[in-house]
Amino acid sequence: MSQSRRTLNTLIRLGRALREDARSPDDQATQSPLRAAGQAASARVTPTLQDAAGRLRAGAQGLRDQVQARADDRLERLITERRTGGASDPEALAVLARRREAREARAAQAQARAELLAQAHTPEQRQVLGLVAAATVWAGGEPGEVRYTTLLDRLAPGGDPAREMAIHRALWTLAERQVLAVSPHGVVTAPYPRPPLALPPS
Repeated sequence: MSQSRRTLNTLIRLGRALREDARSPDDQATQSPLRAAGQAASARVTPTLQDAAGRLRAGAQGLRDQVQARADDRLERLITERRTGGASDPEALAVLARRREAREARAAQAQARAELLAQAHTPEQRQVLGLVAAATVWAGGEPGEVRYTTLLDRLAPGGDPAREMAIHRALWTLAERQVLAVSPHGVVTAPYPRPPLALPPS
């Protein structure tokens, strides 16, 4: 059996074991109706809708940053032109500098998210990466944890075998390419991309 096949089988077994643990009878018995309703509602939010919502949020933030940048540039010019010979309000300029740094950081995160999603070669891989990116700070996401079982529940609701296999294969392929990492406890993360190695001068 090839190494790739063994890796895939390991991931499938891990996903099944974690899913069975997450759905133990005790958990099901103590699950509140409100929580069950929330999980059912989240299952109806398809990965395609989540991806579209993520793009809309990123676009809206980009527009806000552009408007703020133009306003800050005008304010900075007014401050520096109030007196001949330079800035007259160091505190205001420091505030503007911090705002500029925050915008640049958000722009870098948006670029990092786009580059992460660009690693997908199939729709399933893009769906997996979209959910992981949403919990990855360096890609503009909120701090959080994505588990193997979460991906299966969100992307293959109902336990459809063909759909589950497609998600397993997407995860396996991304893990093989080191785009994602899966811990022994089933936590899926996107490692911070390493910068390309500098080539020695010829």
